[in-house]
Amino acid sequence: MKKTTFLLASLMMLFVLKINAQTERVLLFECFTNTSCGPCASQNPSMDALIANNAEHIAAIKYHMSWPGSNDPMYQHNTTDNNARRGVYNINSVPWTVVDGIRYNAVTNVPGSINQNAINNWLTIQSPLEMRLRCDVDEAANTVTVHVMGRALADLTGSPRLYVGVIENEIHFNSAPGSNGERDFYSVMKKLLPAAGGTVLGTVVAGDYFAYSFTWEMANVYNVGQIDAIAWVQTTNTKEVFQACKSSESIVPFYDYEAAVTGLSNVKSMNCSGVSEPVITMINNGNETMTSAGLEVLVNEEVVKTMEWTGNLGLFEETTIELGQVEFPVLEKNTMEVRIVSVNGNADQVPQNNVISTNFDGSPENSDVTFKLTIRTDANPQETTWRLTNLTTGETVQEGGPYTEASHSYNEILEVTDDGCYDLTVYDAGGDGLSGTGMFYVKAGNKTLFSGTSFKDSLSNEFSYGATTDVAEAQDGMTRIFPNPTSGLINVVCEGEQAVAVYNLTGQCVYTGVAQGQLQIDLSGFGAGVYAVKVGDKAWRTVVR
Repeated sequence: MKKTTFLLASLMMLFVLKINAQTERVLLFECFTNTSCGPCASQNPSMDALIANNAEHIAAIKYHMSWPGSNDPMYQHNTTDNNARRGVYNINSVPWTVVDGIRYNAVTNVPGSINQNAINNWLTIQSPLEMRLRCDVDEAANTVTVHVMGRALADLTGSPRLYVGVIENEIHFNSAPGSNGERDFYSVMKKLLPAAGGTVLGTVVAGDYFAYSFTWEMANVYNVGQIDAIAWVQTTNTKEVFQACKSSESIVPFYDYEAAVTGLSNVKSMNCSGVSEPVITMINNGNETMTSAGLEVLVNEEVVKTMEWTGNLGLFEETTIELGQVEFPVLEKNTMEVRIVSVNGNADQVPQNNVISTNFDGSPENSDVTFKLTIRTDANPQETTWRLTNLTTGETVQEGGPYTEASHSYNEILEVTDDGCYDLTVYDAGGDGLSGTGMFYVKAGNKTLFSGTSFKDSLSNEFSYGATTDVAEAQDGMTRIFPNPTSGLINVVCEGEQAVAVYNLTGQCVYTGVAQGQLQIDLSGFGAGVYAVKVGDKAWRTVVR
């Protein structure tokens, strides 16, 4: 009896899983048209009515082409995206309509064969994907932000991509913009986000989930109140659309506790100080208001900091979090990760988007070289300045700018004479970096250490300098430190009893001791880098590899 009950329960579970492996479909209608196309003017009204009568089941987007009339303003507003979707289906005439990529692709320029019966039949084809979308328009900032999420109920074949289209629901002209007399246009594509090629989702199997937010600064919009968005997931090989969705003001997320790290900044691409002050952007994609989040910072797979963020984030709200100073041993190649480990004291239900990482290099040992900064100014040279700081002492060594000539290369010799770790920061008062052809780079001799062009207010990097990589002997010849470089162990040989201290390049004391003629110190636990070893009142350098 117990075995029979278990079998029935198992069969019922399998049946439920099969039912839940599909969901109701929203059809994607992609329509191609032109304001000087005669057949478009005669057939668009019936197509628009059909779409309106099935508004809950159809997500529509219209692309305007450059023919037969090249002066179509809705084509001219975004030629790139209109042409890109034309290329997907090799459209060569208008009007033309494609449904779900493969369900209907007009073989003539007469899409009139699409009717209610066809739509009803297509809607019986269940979808393997759930999708939800919200479109937020900020008129003051002149931006539209689209939040879209999806969950696979079955495996998606091929190479699926997510496409997001910002549309203007209705555009009315007092006089026809083209020769066919049309004055009213619907579901007009304004922008594909983030670009016409969509977002690669990779391999998607049952249970997989995605959530994305895209922001566009609006352009060529006739009526901001008519701005909306749709989204769809389409495979690149067969062009099949697995599912489409329309926007809703009151969507319910798939999960209660779902936060994502969407940005990691303020991490220098080259580091010698072993110190960083990372900043992350975090968004709430969950149904529950976020009031706290546990965070971890890891460098080279070692946890270097934990902290608890507290605040108040509603659905799709995001915040910038300054993680403060973190310290770590610097290797030749380094990786920093920031992780969300909890949301409101609970485990995040979607851990795959809880981690963000970036790579950075340890500064090579630069000895007896000339450092040169080259700045090629952009169109606003008066906005560009820079500062060189000795991080070991905290002193400003040198400053430069602002400049006077646009698109001009300025060469600056950096006044680096003392051993230590240095920071070079380039500032842009306009907040758009060195835009256009502007750029900067720093060279040690003939070797480029780092460069930059795309940043906002400032961009910083570090480099180290040592007058020699050898350990010098004291004037009395009685003090030696060896081996150098070392894998960790160093021997200090001196006369009599001497106090010994070891400092890293930030000036932090990492070891103190007393040498009774000889002392062995293990520096391996402090990481690779350059260290100052002070014996008595004199100091020498050693390099840990």
